[in-house]
Amino acid sequence: MTPARTLRLRLTLIAAAMLASACAVGPAYERPSAPVPAHYKEAEGWVPAAPADAIDRGAWWSLFRDPTLDALAARIEISNYNIAAAAAAYAQARAVVREQRASLFPVVTLNTNASRSDNNRSTGSSNSSGTSYQASIGASWEPDLWGRLQRAVDSAGASAQVSEAELASAKLSAHGELAVNYFSLRQTDAQAALLDRTLAGYERSLQIARNRYEAGIAPRTDVLQAESQLASAQAERVGLARQRAALEHAIAVLLGQP
Repeated sequence: MTPARTLRLRLTLIAAAMLASACAVGPAYERPSAPVPAHYKEAEGWVPAAPADAIDRGAWWSLFRDPTLDALAARIEISNYNIAAAAAAYAQARAVVREQRASLFPVVTLNTNASRSDNNRSTGSSNSSGTSYQASIGASWEPDLWGRLQRAVDSAGASAQVSEAELASAKLSAHGELAVNYFSLRQTDAQAALLDRTLAGYERSLQIARNRYEAGIAPRTDVLQAESQLASAQAERVGLARQRAALEHAIAVLLGQP
């Protein structure tokens, strides 16, 4: 091989390598390493944090052993619109992964066709008719020379993982909000029941103060004080009823019901 041909061959190889590097999508992602000491001298006795975000919580609300809460939590995953939207996004992301993964494999197409002919001769005694069939098969395949298709599959898979995490986060958030609102409502009911008994006592006290005033053995101020005490408790009872209604509406929103 002459020196000129050797030089041309080398230039051709260099140009091909540069073209390949220009067409490549990019190198595989590698998580950068960060040096972390085993312990810090200022953190004597402290234990490193152990995040458990990836652990499935399961039906954690069942620990409270409340049948009503269990029934409401079961309805959230069916009727909550945020969870439904997150589930739809996750299903769409998985469909994109399947679509991108299918591009790595050959595509086979099959076409069929049928035609019928009928020729009648009025002058003769022979009739001819027939049916013809045609079938064609084809295949196409795009080789993944520069890793573009594989990068698309990896990107779609990462998006699907994000959608899966968002779905889990939406479920956890909805169930947590439901539990908080439910127990707040039960707390409001307990406070209302206690306040109802208190109101009954204040009404008896007011009646006693009025009887004593009418009998002339108690001043008018005792009656006014008892009336003020009763009115304050009644106003607090109205506030509890309004608070309970707000919590009830909040639970209805979580369940996707008016």
